[in-house]
Amino acid sequence: MSKFSFVKKGNIKDGRFFLEKDESHHLINVLRQKVNTSIWLTDGRGGTYLSKIDNIKNSKIVEGEILESFSNQNELEHNIHIGLPIIKNSRMKIAIEKSVESGVKKISPLNLDRSIKSTVSIDKLESTMRSAVKQSMRSFIPYINTAQKLEDWYDSSSLNIVAMIDSKDSLSSFKSEILQAVKDGKEISVLIGPEGGFSSKEKEFIYDNKFIKVSVAKAILRAETATVSTLSILNEIIASYE
Repeated sequence: MSKFSFVKKGNIKDGRFFLEKDESHHLINVLRQKVNTSIWLTDGRGGTYLSKIDNIKNSKIVEGEILESFSNQNELEHNIHIGLPIIKNSRMKIAIEKSVESGVKKISPLNLDRSIKSTVSIDKLESTMRSAVKQSMRSFIPYINTAQKLEDWYDSSSLNIVAMIDSKDSLSSFKSEILQAVKDGKEISVLIGPEGGFSSKEKEFIYDNKFIKVSVAKAILRAETATVSTLSILNEIIASYE
């Protein structure tokens, strides 16, 4: 069960806070929190707060005192931007959830040639992200783009990594390139393909733009599984540097 609640930055003033109705309802009726209970808050913009409830206004709005403030709590120092193929809603939710829990800073749903769908509800994905931020006790809600094509997502200034079924190289083979990108403060862009693989046109784009092409398993993985595997290995490599 999440130990965090969201507080709007504008709802913090002079060492005090109040929560919006939905967050208050969750604390009062689901978590059964009462006056004099200590709670954790995040504003989703880098601030987290150890707080204490000292009033429940009209039995509906939680108010209280900020005991201690923190910045960038549980945040990675490196910046990962993940490009996810648009897949079925239930599986897209898992991919988004695990991306947030893995510390990514930006997420882009991608309308690839072999994507199952061409559109996605950003509102639903944002709700999933908020839940994942609370679960993992992060300070930031990642930025999410509207659905894009591969060529629009690509950033030549980033270190671009793609998980490809037919690649023979592991992520660890590129440890020096990854660590140099972190040292230089570069964004690391990670591209995950659909189960059907990239189209010939997309493969041509990937090769022409010199993506680092890696395999994260011998078996063919679902997109959400490839997401978890790739991000876990990448973070482990970077942890050895940080």
